[in-house]
Amino acid sequence: MTSIQLFWLTLGTSWAMIETVIALKTRVQFVSTSSLEYRSERLIWLVVAIALIASLWIKQMHLIALPIQAVNRQVIAIVIFISGLVLRCYAVFSLGQFFSTTVATQSRHILIEKGPYQFIRHPAYTGLLISFFAAGLAMGDGLALLALFCPVAYVLMQRISIEEQWLAGHFGKIYDDYCLRTKKLLPWIY
Repeated sequence: MTSIQLFWLTLGTSWAMIETVIALKTRVQFVSTSSLEYRSERLIWLVVAIALIASLWIKQMHLIALPIQAVNRQVIAIVIFISGLVLRCYAVFSLGQFFSTTVATQSRHILIEKGPYQFIRHPAYTGLLISFFAAGLAMGDGLALLALFCPVAYVLMQRISIEEQWLAGHFGKIYDDYCLRTKKLLPWIY
C-alpha cells in the first residue's frame, strides 16, 4: 500500500467513524408507528458502500484515465475532499439541536437560515457530494468517479425530495418563501 493510499484509507475510515457517531447521536426515535419517518439513512449507507466497492474495483481496470498528473490530482482531491467535510460540519453545527439523520421535524423546530443555510437549503448534502466527488477524482479513473458519485448523488437527491416535503408541510409558506430565496445545493445555480 502506498503512502497516499494509506492516507486516503485513514481519512475515509475517520470520516466513516465520525458519520457513524453523528448518526447514532442524532437519530430520532419514534415511540409510535403513527409517526412513520423515512428511514433513508440506511439506504444512503448501503448505496455509499456499494458505490465505493464498485468504484474501487473499476479503478483497478484503468478504463478512462483522468488527464491530471497523479500528484496534482491527489493534492486537488484532498483539498476538495476536506472542503466538503468542512462544509458538512459547518452545516451540521449551524443546525445544532435540529440536525438529525432521520427525516423528521420537531414540535419546537425552527427554520435555520444562518451560516451556509442563508445561501443553500441542503449544505450538509452539498458537503457530502463535494467529498464523494473528490474521492472519485483521487481514484484517477473517470468511470470510477462516476460509479462513486452518481449513485450517491441519486440517493441524496431522493432524500432531499423527502426532506423538502416534510419541511414544507411543517413550515408552510415560511419554507416556500425560503425556497424562493435560496438554491437547493449550489449557491446561485441549483
